[in-house]
This record gives sequence, structure tokens and C-alpha cells, in this order.
Amino acid sequence: MPLPAAYSDRLLQDVKKLDRRRRELVFKKIEKILLNPELGKPLHAPLHDYKSERLENLRIIYKISEESVVFAWLDARGRVYK
Repeated sequence: MPLPAAYSDRLLQDVKKLDRRRRELVFKKIEKILLNPELGKPLHAPLHDYKSERLENLRIIYKISEESVVFAWLDARGRVYK
């Protein structure tokens, strides 16, 4: 059974900036992550609590908590970790 999702304000703002096709891809990827939260790549310090999942040239950054998967932000690969 998938974990519930929580979305940060930053992620919601990032998704609003995308075109319709990419927005749909983001939510399909989020569904996959909710079914298997360990799917993403663990990040290094100082983001060691987060995971990253690739979507074209974008990265979805999320954190697994006890009750839910918290989707933190979304950005292009070159800027996402700064």
C-alpha cells in the first residue's frame, strides 16, 4: 500500500512553472515513488535525508518520513542541489 504524499509549497510552485506535458510526467513519477519510496538515489550531506529521482533533465527531491513521502522541490539537474 502506498504511503500518503505531502507537498512543499516550493514543489507546488515549481510544478506550476512547467508545461502541461511535463506536469503530467511529474505526477506520474510521484505515483511511482509513492508505490516504491526507495526508488530514488540517496543524496550526500548536507542533503543526506533526501532522495532524488530523475525525470528527463529534472530532479524530484523528496524525503521519506514515518507517515508519508514529503516532496520538497523540483528543478533542473544543474541547479537542484544548490
